[in-house]
Amino acid sequence: MSYLIAGVGVVLLIWALAWIGIKAPASKVLWWAKWTIITIVVIAVVVLLAMGLFRPAMMSGLLLLPILIPWRRQRLAQQQQGAGRPGPMADSGMTFGEAADILGVAPDASADEIKAAHHELMLKHHPDKGGSPWFARRINEARDLLLSAFEDNP
Repeated sequence: MSYLIAGVGVVLLIWALAWIGIKAPASKVLWWAKWTIITIVVIAVVVLLAMGLFRPAMMSGLLLLPILIPWRRQRLAQQQQGAGRPGPMADSGMTFGEAADILGVAPDASADEIKAAHHELMLKHHPDKGGSPWFARRINEARDLLLSAFEDNP
């Protein structure tokens, strides 16, 4: 009976992962896969400990190290760069010329042209559509910088 329950659980897990893989961007699929593996290993460690098998539980627990250590390093790097803004240029100091180049507009473009260029680029490069979060931040930063000229001079 326990094999039947385990089999149904595995089938449901495979179905859920396939559904996530079809509907979600690659980054979300990797996130789900990582946490599914972590959950399975933690459950295995708890079961082995409950059975009194301490050595196999320790060895199974060691399987988590390669998964958790890179995550911890990434988290520390984000904290060192400050305020949840990871990326090579968290404090960029972008100029109007650079902002215009990123959006593909003239430095003296109208607000409507800036918004249209931003919208078009975000449709192509949004992180939910597989684009780079860093580049999406740069696009948003460029838009904000160029539009700030209109806010200062109404």
